This record gives sequence, structure tokens and C-alpha cells, in this order.
Amino acid sequence: MSKKTLEVLIVDNNSPFTANLRDIINDLGYSYDYKRYSEIKPEELGFENLPWFNKVILSGRKIGSSSINMANSTLVKYCYFRTIPILGICYGCQIIALTLGGSLRRLEEPIKGYDHVTVKYDNALVFGKQRIRVFKSHKFCVSRLPVCLDSVGESRTCPNEILSHRDKPIFGTQFHPEVSGMDGKSILANFMALD
Repeated sequence: MSKKTLEVLIVDNNSPFTANLRDIINDLGYSYDYKRYSEIKPEELGFENLPWFNKVILSGRKIGSSSINMANSTLVKYCYFRTIPILGICYGCQIIALTLGGSLRRLEEPIKGYDHVTVKYDNALVFGKQRIRVFKSHKFCVSRLPVCLDSVGESRTCPNEILSHRDKPIFGTQFHPEVSGMDGKSILANFMALD
């Protein structure tokens, strides 16, 4: 795979794993802009302005808040209408689904640790693998998909582990690829290689 230097906006939603994400993107040879969710200003994302990024990655989060939801939902809509590739990780996946019309459910017990995800079919994030090993840390999962999203990966605890938009470069992983070893790094590399 040839590497291109593209700038990606990494949005930190107070995830404990954002440093891992930044390290992997750097190791893959891509430049990035890093902002905390509170630094995302809706007025900077006006449609008359050219974006300063080619892609967006939304991190997970530790604690929920309406301000985190508002900043991330604004970015999801911005990327949707401008067809900018976006990848949501854990919470980021959930806010993509919610913004586009899906719903979540709270799990009976939080999930934390390694698990396997079954890949239903080849997709832009995972090629040639039927099963990947991933790290999970979440209390909610996407329970109902909006009509525009497909589930392309599932596990014993969640039917919607990997999401892909039917027409746009919008993706989500319920798990954390940034701490999922080589399988996770491959997902991030595939996302960054998208045109």
C-alpha cells in the first residue's frame, strides 16, 4: 500500500486512548491536526469555508455530556454533506449512528477487554479477514441502525461492531482499533488510504 501524506482531524472526546491513535496515524506516515471536542467551533465549519482536513476521526469518550454530543454531531453532519471521510471509534461510532437516525441501548454490564469480531463481508475497513481481534471498552452499543448504515461486523455482544454508510465514506467501529494490535492498525491504515 502506498502512503500518502493527508491531513486528518483527530477529535479527542476525552478518550484515554487518543495518544495511541495519534501514534498510529504518525507511524503510518500521515499528518494530522489534533483538537479536543471543545475546540471544534461550529462557525469554523461553515459551508462557505474550505475544510483544513481531508478526513476526520472521532475518538471514544470517558464521560458523556451534551457539549461533546453537539460538537461531534455537528462534525458528522458537516462530513456527511461535504462527503468527507469520517471514522467514529466507540462513542464516535455511536454519535454517527445517532446523528443519522439510529438509536443506542445501555448494556446490562460494561464491556472491557479483548474479543473477536466476525466480518460479514469485505468492506473499506477490513479486507480478506473473516475474524479480527479487537479491544472493547463501552457501556452502550448501537441497537438500531439508520437506513443509510449497514452493519459489516458483529460480535457475541453487539450486532453492529463495524458500520459502513451505503453511499458515503462514513464508518464506525464500536471497538477501539487504536488499541487492538495489528488488526486495529490495519483498519486505521485502510481508512487513511481512502481517497
